[in-house]
Amino acid sequence: MKPWLIGLALITLVTGIVLARAIPGLPRSIESTPVETPPVVEPESPTELEGESSTPTPVETKDDSSEDLREETASDVVILFPELRDDELRSSLKQFSEAGHDVLSYRRAREVMYWHADNSDGIVTTIYARRPTELPPGTWPDQQVLNCEHLWPQSKGARKPPMRTDLFHLRPAVPRINSTRSNHPFGIPVASKRSTAQWRVGKDESGTTVFEPPPSVRGDVSRSIFYYSVRYERPIDDGEEAVLRSWAASDPVDDAERARAMVIEEYQGNSNPFIIDETAVQRISDF
Repeated sequence: MKPWLIGLALITLVTGIVLARAIPGLPRSIESTPVETPPVVEPESPTELEGESSTPTPVETKDDSSEDLREETASDVVILFPELRDDELRSSLKQFSEAGHDVLSYRRAREVMYWHADNSDGIVTTIYARRPTELPPGTWPDQQVLNCEHLWPQSKGARKPPMRTDLFHLRPAVPRINSTRSNHPFGIPVASKRSTAQWRVGKDESGTTVFEPPPSVRGDVSRSIFYYSVRYERPIDDGEEAVLRSWAASDPVDDAERARAMVIEEYQGNSNPFIIDETAVQRISDF
């Protein structure tokens, strides 16, 4: 073969090799463009789909939240042992009120009463006279100005712990009015010895001397007596019970009574079920 033919053949071979290497590279550089494009295009499609499906969403969410709100409002009413009545309910409420009860000393119980449960910014308000009395927390009161009233009288079974020191029936009182109440049952006097006072004492229709607290705390007093009756298995006289039931209905639980019960629970550890569930009174036919 002639030399110039050999040279031409080598040039052709080299050129073919170069072109063969260059051509496979071209598709790779072209294909790289579509690879970058989908991340830009593909997110738009789901976004559009979410936009289409989001149209009814606010309506459905609004309806659901309204239903939840109604359920939460209804759940604010607490009913203890809703399936129970009378003896069975009384027994269950006794166990409920006993749970966690930390029996305090008499001094400690009065400290909690004076300094925490019945003290608001250094002012203690007495149970019957509703008299605000200055008493900075941590200071002991003058016993001629304030003393401790047992709503369930000590002479009727509340002389020893835990009855004597149970804060759910202890209240600060004006000593003179505390003595006037004595151990008289609660009731409605027909003829009152103190017609101008918020509290009254006198004979009821049956001729029994009874004591009537101010209207603003009659329900509080009633729920304390119901608590004591169930917690310590003490019966309430029929006449007094009828009056207490009417007072509990006319003076329902308020925020102040709940707040006081929460303080007592913090220090004494147990609860008054009749403050938690006002329906419990109606579900017990005889205390």
